[in-house]
Amino acid sequence: MRPPSAALDTPARPGPGDGLARARALEHTGDHARAAALRLEYAHTLCGTAQRIALLREGAARHTGATEEGRSLHQALAETLLRHAEFMEDGAPRRAILMEAARALEEADQGAIAGEIYERLHMLRRAAVAYERAGAVTQLEYVLGLIDQIEHIEATLQRAGDEIDVALREGRRFLAHSLLQEHLHDVRITRGPLAHSGAPLLRAALARVLADLGSALPRGQRLDLRWGPGQVTRVVLRSDLRLGRSPDVEINLAGASLSREHAALRLEAIAASGSLGADEVELAVALVDLGSRAGTFWRGEALAPGEPVALEGPGELALGLSAARIEVHPLPRERGELGALLRPLGPGAAAHPWTLYLPGGGPLWLAPDRPIPATLELRPPFIAVRIAAGIRAQLGQEPLGPGASIEVLHGDRLHLDLPDGRLTLEISMT
Repeated sequence: MRPPSAALDTPARPGPGDGLARARALEHTGDHARAAALRLEYAHTLCGTAQRIALLREGAARHTGATEEGRSLHQALAETLLRHAEFMEDGAPRRAILMEAARALEEADQGAIAGEIYERLHMLRRAAVAYERAGAVTQLEYVLGLIDQIEHIEATLQRAGDEIDVALREGRRFLAHSLLQEHLHDVRITRGPLAHSGAPLLRAALARVLADLGSALPRGQRLDLRWGPGQVTRVVLRSDLRLGRSPDVEINLAGASLSREHAALRLEAIAASGSLGADEVELAVALVDLGSRAGTFWRGEALAPGEPVALEGPGELALGLSAARIEVHPLPRERGELGALLRPLGPGAAAHPWTLYLPGGGPLWLAPDRPIPATLELRPPFIAVRIAAGIRAQLGQEPLGPGASIEVLHGDRLHLDLPDGRLTLEISMT
């Protein structure tokens, strides 16, 4: 039996940690080949993945891929990281592990495999560099083709964004709307490598512009024009203009005896003035009673329900005997202008805005004595203002060219230099 004191004299067997200590000592002396081999040997003795990765990371940081042993160390690190990534959920941590593995594979002279990992991570430029170093010509050509495609689409979106900005400033909103629709319906942007490029961010910016544009569009083919000191003219471009006590009609009037939809103005075909032929007709703005209970009176004469009466000149329209009275000024038919200006009469009449009825568009009048050298047009979903030639105009801070035509939006300020001074129209959608 060995004496107890003999155990103290026996040299201890080297433990696993001694291999790491020897490897570090060899690295300090410059013997990197033996140090790398010891690190690999020691790494295989470790059961924990985190410990093995930490050991191999330290070695990879101290050894380049210039030697066979160094490349083996980086290869081992990459393989360990890839096995670890298999059990991770998709997300930023897994992506970081895969990127580290790809870098280690590049150092281990495994550029083709590294390129495949970069490609799966949608890091196409890094993949191209890895493929080029590895001499993987086919993969390199494919990735370079994808990069060219992405750069082309990103440049196209950037140019479109710039063109849309200019179009919006200059009032060419129909063009801006068309460009937005065109580029937002490009399904390539949401698929494949493009979904991980800068294209989706550019597309998201365009989507926000389209949403802002949609919120500023006219509602129900009508708008309000604010001008002068507190003046407002409401413009209605619908095919008919309804009057009554319903909140949904174009001119809402109070009165218990009024019908919800009492009367309406609309375009009607009537016999041409001075015409001898029964087939010769022309369009005119006509007043129609919509079957009201209390009746409709034009210049004191009752209208037969459903029978249109052309408005040949200004006059007073009464809904019921005294429930509501409206001042009506048809636009000059002799000038080919189809429309009318209306305003309620009675107490507080001056506070009521004029309503300009322009079925489908026509010349702009703010009041019976305030014609404007401009016309309104329907360009669904927009309402456009076409300014007469020779009139200087400005949309916000943007000067407009002669005879400019703009699609107006809520919040626009249109400045017109007229012979009697500058007129500012503030656009409000009702």
